[in-house]
Amino acid sequence: MTTDSTPTEQTAVQTPDVPPQGEGGKKKRPVVWMILAGVAIVAALGLGAWALLLNDDLNDTEAELQAQTAAAESASTEAQRRIADARANIDAALSDVAGIVVVSDEDVAQAEQAVADAEQSVAEAQAAVDQAQSEVEQARAERDLARAEAEQARAEAAQAELCADASLAATQALADYDDAAEAYEEAAARAETAASACQ
Repeated sequence: MTTDSTPTEQTAVQTPDVPPQGEGGKKKRPVVWMILAGVAIVAALGLGAWALLLNDDLNDTEAELQAQTAAAESASTEAQRRIADARANIDAALSDVAGIVVVSDEDVAQAEQAVADAEQSVAEAQAAVDQAQSEVEQARAERDLARAEAEQARAEAAQAELCADASLAATQALADYDDAAEAYEEAAARAETAASACQ
């Protein structure tokens, strides 16, 4: 019996020195889980703060965008009002005109040729007056000179009227087109024609 009691005492002595594996594993796991939970909480708080900052930035951006949109709409409305006022002023200025004559480069060339022909007739009549020997011939030459001068005056008046029509046509172009760019281009083209007519 003695032999039996000795191994039991040895077993009892060895058991307290080595802790069982089940108890040691349970003590380490709660610390790891607490650390992981702390990291997750800190990450969640950081993401929440970041989301709040993004939301504030988004609200500020939306407010700026609305202010810019309102300013752009106000400027557009003002520009449309000014265009409408300008068209009304042009229409009022042109209301007394019965019709607008579109002047072409060909019309300008014809008017210039008529003036040149009239000037040539005046020069020829003047030469005839200078060469006239008798009073009758001089009277005829003076009559021809007067006719030539009258023709020149008519040609110059026609050219002046053409010039006025061309200037009026350039102004009318501003009122005829809805697109401002097209209106300015057409007015510029008509103004060039007017300039050549008025030279």
